[in-house]
Amino acid sequence: MLFVTRNSTEGVPVLEALRNIRVRCLSTPFANRGGRASTLWSMVAWQTQIRDHVDVLYTFDTTWFTVFLSRFVKPGGYVIGTHAGPPNLEKEYVHPATRHILNGFLVESASQVEAYRSLGVPIGAIPHLANVGGAPGWRQRKIDTLRVAFMGRLDRNKGMYRLLDIWPRLQIQPATLDIYGDGRERLGLEREVRRLGLDESIRLRGAWASEELPAIMDKTDLVVLPSEYEGVPLVLLECMAFGVPFVASDVGAIRSLAEDNPDVRVVPLANRAIASAIQEMAIGIRSGNIRGDRLQEYHRIRYGYEKLARQWMSALIEPEEFWGPKKHVKQLSLSRLLLQIVTRGFN
Repeated sequence: MLFVTRNSTEGVPVLEALRNIRVRCLSTPFANRGGRASTLWSMVAWQTQIRDHVDVLYTFDTTWFTVFLSRFVKPGGYVIGTHAGPPNLEKEYVHPATRHILNGFLVESASQVEAYRSLGVPIGAIPHLANVGGAPGWRQRKIDTLRVAFMGRLDRNKGMYRLLDIWPRLQIQPATLDIYGDGRERLGLEREVRRLGLDESIRLRGAWASEELPAIMDKTDLVVLPSEYEGVPLVLLECMAFGVPFVASDVGAIRSLAEDNPDVRVVPLANRAIASAIQEMAIGIRSGNIRGDRLQEYHRIRYGYEKLARQWMSALIEPEEFWGPKKHVKQLSLSRLLLQIVTRGFN
């Protein structure tokens, strides 16, 4: 297996994990900066570094660069695109030239399929695999202080500031709020917590590593994710696997996680609705009516590792059976690709 990336940051967990399972990783000398230099370097250097052609190219990149990468796919191989995020297809998200070489496209949920039909290729829906290793069986416990957590990237669209606005007015005390994550809003969030005088009940815990997740979930009673847009957040799949209920905004494909699921709440993106749901869940958690064992079973049946792994194996290891016969695409020369990059860029 080969993993290639033009842009990366040293210490990114996925790269460390890939090295541990002996996946060959290729990057560039400009990996932390990205840009055109990184792209041009990879287009020249990878010609000699990638010696074996691949059966399937699975890519999050939907720019002109995917056309270049398709040069390393065997004549009978497949190019499968993917996208994690809002369930709509932005007009320019997939470059016209990349649309021409795709043999299939994977989205996170059935609700996203229709939006991607315009790509003109088969669309598959498979959620991404969450980090659920080490999830123990749920055990009921007496709860006095309710331990609420936000887990995610610290960007404004994730709704952390909305949660700060709601927090002082919630009738769920005694309760604490732990904010796990890092990002551009870290300093701004710290200042806002101090300004509101919430230092006693709110703590910013920073980013977490995958091996820390079991301990975090063990000391969390409720997760709140009031995002402005999402696809199917992995953190919510992880919550269910660990038996931790959540309140989330009804954006993207999150609603699908609440279907026939009495132990979570997905509500409109409005302070009043989110606050009401948190208060309702606090009562249910303390009374024992919200049950983590039921939530874990829900996850196992719908999103368990065995089920999703089989689907991913089928889509990427048995592409002809999953996607059907591939269409023939004429390969562009490297010189023509380079000319496209220099004159037009990737977008």
